[in-house]
Amino acid sequence: MQQQKTRAASFLLVMSWIYLVLALGMIGLALYNLTRADVQLTFAGVTDAVFLIIGGALGFLAGIFGLVSKHLKRCRIMGLVLLAIAAVPLIINLLAGLTFQSYWKNIAVMVLPFLYLIAALLKRSEKNTAVPVSNTVYVPAPQPAKTPEPKPAEPENKPE
Repeated sequence: MQQQKTRAASFLLVMSWIYLVLALGMIGLALYNLTRADVQLTFAGVTDAVFLIIGGALGFLAGIFGLVSKHLKRCRIMGLVLLAIAAVPLIINLLAGLTFQSYWKNIAVMVLPFLYLIAALLKRSEKNTAVPVSNTVYVPAPQPAKTPEPKPAEPENKPE
């Protein structure tokens, strides 16, 4: 009998595949931005590229963990690490006082780790609250009918 996948398991599976594909894209885009001919190596640009490469490599690993999903604790830890790594360039750009046009992409990069973490948490909570369901129906055994017990005889009061 084949086990049917739940929505939380399917959500984690989809997020893992998306992470695998986008992680490779993130690494490729970051390397392209660092090596093109007209690149201006600014602090914000290099920081974004480095964190995209790190996030992409760890995201690829998180995608593999999500597909295997034997250890949901690893998936949750990877989700938190990826969310923290995605937040670092945003914090650096905010502290540098850059405009919204400079850090909107940092906010967008945080969406994927957040969704991955939610998927891992949903699957975990589903695993904890799952009640095994069997095809057998519980029928209580018939109980023998109870007969009322006779009352103890009361002493008779005889007139004297």
